Amino acid sequence: MSRYLFIQSQDPFIEARTSSQFDVATQLAKAGKTVSVLLVQNGVTAARKGARTPQFDALAGAGIKVFADSFALQQRDITAGDLKPSIAAGDVGMVVDAMLAGDKVIWN
Repeated sequence: MSRYLFIQSQDPFIEARTSSQFDVATQLAKAGKTVSVLLVQNGVTAARKGARTPQFDALAGAGIKVFADSFALQQRDITAGDLKPSIAAGDVGMVVDAMLAGDKVIWN
């Protein structure tokens, strides 16, 4: 089975292309693929409680695991308590692990 790791570095509130990437991730998950998303840099803004981004919020409903880079969270003074319940902390080491495992890695 194909596995995908999407890395989102852009803020979904100012970059419209993020919605299409989240849509692709959701479609792949609905097609039975294993999909994860790692939010890095300004991408972590979507992970905050109260942030309203329909395509991003659909990820959890599609069974996609979503991670927020700990370093990016720290830089933006976002704590674990500030995150939506479905978001876990992660780090960029996940990217290396995914590549070594043969996953398809897509960076935006």
